[in-house]
Amino acid sequence: MKKTLLPVALFLLLTNFLCAQNGYKNAVGVRFNTYIGYDVLALSYKSFLANHDALEFNLGFGGRNMYVPGTSGQSFSPGISLAGAYQYHVDIETATNEHLRWFAGGGLILFHIFSKNNFYEGFGAGLFGTCGIDYKFKNTPLNLTADWRPTVYLSAPDSFSPLQIGTLGVAVRYTF
Repeated sequence: MKKTLLPVALFLLLTNFLCAQNGYKNAVGVRFNTYIGYDVLALSYKSFLANHDALEFNLGFGGRNMYVPGTSGQSFSPGISLAGAYQYHVDIETATNEHLRWFAGGGLILFHIFSKNNFYEGFGAGLFGTCGIDYKFKNTPLNLTADWRPTVYLSAPDSFSPLQIGTLGVAVRYTF
């Protein structure tokens, strides 16, 4: 019994230490994005590996109306995406010692768009940089993040430009 109790106690102490330093260890919620094609809304999960290192994963959904050649109209083109990013966080000193940090990093996004427009339909992959601000409310298990993710497409449907720079996001997550 004593052999089991010591590792459990060390794990709990380490977890409390990490949470005290970061404000939270894990968070789950939603991320809203300005790019509507495949991830205007995403389920978001963020986990700190160490004091400054975090991983963020997003499962995104989006879509937009696209003109369909050879017809007299448009068709809704839904999209889905999966993104993963590494982020390095740095504390921002505040007078009230709030949990405010800036971060930078990068990741990979995979997406697929379903469309009747052949130039817009298909699979894509891209690399993105990310930077932003992360805030954990002091007395509430809530986290807010605002970020910028410029993306370079390695593969994409024909209608995509190779670079997407206007991608801004806001996430709201429950922390634990």
